[in-house]
Amino acid sequence: MTDVVLPLTVDEWHQAIASKASSTAEVVAGTLEELGIRPQPVLPRARTLNVESIKIVGVKQVKGVESSFSFEWSSLQEGLWALYSQGNSKGKTSILSTIRASLQGRFPGRIKRDVWSWISFVEVGFAVDSVPYVVSLKKQPGEVDEANASAALLRCSNDQSVCLYSGPAGEGLSGALEDVFMDELGFDRFHAYKSAQGLIVEHGWPAMSSALFISGPGPAIFGDHLEDGLPIRLIQMFIGLPWVSTYTAVSSALKRAKNLQERATETAQTETAKVAARVAELQAQHEEKNRELSGLPDRRKLRFELDKLDCELARAQAEVTLKRNELEVARERAQESTASHIQSRRLLQQAKDEAAAGYVFRRLKPVCCPACEGGLEPGRFDVEAVETCGLCGSSDLPLELASAADFCEMEAAVRDSEATKKEALAGVNKAERALSCAEESRTGCLLELQQAEKALSSADRSETLLREIAVIEARLEELNVFSAGEKTIDPESEIPRILKVAEKITKEMMESMQAEIMSEVEAQVFGLAERFGVRNLESISFKAHRMDLRQGGVDLTFGGLNAGENLRMRIATALAALKVARSRGFGRHPGLLILDSPAASEMSTEDFTALIGAVGATVMEIPGVQVIVGAVMRPELDQIVAKDHRKGVMGSEGLF
Repeated sequence: MTDVVLPLTVDEWHQAIASKASSTAEVVAGTLEELGIRPQPVLPRARTLNVESIKIVGVKQVKGVESSFSFEWSSLQEGLWALYSQGNSKGKTSILSTIRASLQGRFPGRIKRDVWSWISFVEVGFAVDSVPYVVSLKKQPGEVDEANASAALLRCSNDQSVCLYSGPAGEGLSGALEDVFMDELGFDRFHAYKSAQGLIVEHGWPAMSSALFISGPGPAIFGDHLEDGLPIRLIQMFIGLPWVSTYTAVSSALKRAKNLQERATETAQTETAKVAARVAELQAQHEEKNRELSGLPDRRKLRFELDKLDCELARAQAEVTLKRNELEVARERAQESTASHIQSRRLLQQAKDEAAAGYVFRRLKPVCCPACEGGLEPGRFDVEAVETCGLCGSSDLPLELASAADFCEMEAAVRDSEATKKEALAGVNKAERALSCAEESRTGCLLELQQAEKALSSADRSETLLREIAVIEARLEELNVFSAGEKTIDPESEIPRILKVAEKITKEMMESMQAEIMSEVEAQVFGLAERFGVRNLESISFKAHRMDLRQGGVDLTFGGLNAGENLRMRIATALAALKVARSRGFGRHPGLLILDSPAASEMSTEDFTALIGAVGATVMEIPGVQVIVGAVMRPELDQIVAKDHRKGVMGSEGLF
């Protein structure tokens, strides 16, 4: 127990939270109300819930044979009641399951499917602090869909009936019954946070009412549900601890707030990482586009070069034309010099030929005259050799002397013409080389011009790149602005801070009474469990989400018990919670307990007798308590359960 003075009222609770959370009572109250957290400071008043009657009507079908049946059990009230048969499968479990389905508003619930199909009418009467209620259901025999069954919930007071619900036997009926019991019995819903779904769930009447029914071994020590620590929470609720539901609501809200903060932080970190990755990606694209842009030609420079190349091409073309004309002149000169040289040679040769022919002709000794063919005088050419022509009488010089005298000038002319020819041919070669160089220069200039024109005529990629670069820069700027404006999640923001303080204070307020009461519950459970036949039991203690035991020198949990021990421990816990709740005068246990076939799990006659005896003693000690036991008929029941509190069949008969 804490030494700190704890608040007693709701206002004091709000003020204590505000003081430690650096807030105000008004802000605390508004925050908790907005989160649906209701304070529950008052020690509860015990109310009683008794089943008063049950009626089941239907048509049974067994091997194709139909037979009508009707079961009715009325005038029930507080005390110990037994529903028995001389064997199993006689209808006890079906009747008790019908009571459970009626109190929870959940049909068919645990009613067997074949029995559910036989039923045509159900009516269960119960009373909360002597205020009667009736649940009724009607459907056609053979119908198994509860949506096709009509149900009603009536409250009877001062000989008047008020209809609280009328409609299909579904969620509407279960919701109406939950509202009735939660309000009448002073229960409040438990809250639990499901981190996987990120939701706060509520546990109401279905979870709480499960603690009123024990139909065999089960996974939970109290009730039917293990999730969210419900067994211990139900015990705390039933024994009357204040602030229990408030604590679960605050704790669940805090877990949700922390989870949302963690998710928000993770999301922010993820988004920051995504932004950083995106910035790096865009920067890489920006650099790549700039590199590509820098590798593209400068179109303005290209246009300038194009004008320059046009001028150079024009000059090159003029040079080619000039050199071509010079070549033509050189060729004409060479042609003329060649012709002159040929002519001078021809003249020289002709002169030489003529001189040689004349000499030869003059050396001839004709016998007659070529003109008249008259014969010459005999011996005209025999007297002596003369150097005169026999015809014309001219003197005949030697051939060498004649050539030297006549050909000197002509040979000089041939030499001059040959030199002129060679000079002209050399001029042609030079002109051809000059023309070739001019044409090569023009071709190079033309290729450069064509390349420049091709670059200019191609699509202007630079404009596209500039637009893409501008888009990338805009995105980078936007991401930088987003990163600069991103808010940091404050782990100590006001709502989590208020909830953290509220959880601590509420837990201290709840635990200020819990230790003593839970110690009493543990003692009661230990004593009852030993009486019911749980052997070698050394200690029992309830923890936040489980029950720890020491048995035979070994530490174990409730889940480690065998089926028989499991059932005995569940019954012992139910009776202990009932006794402690009622003995202190402020528990919430409604005093109803329904046990279905407790002797079925290997329970000896002695253990069964002890169990029924403990139940009977509890009923006798506490007014308003009602326990209904479904069991196979045993002599032990005669000693403990009054005859008018028993209903059953003997032999092979069934209850319906």
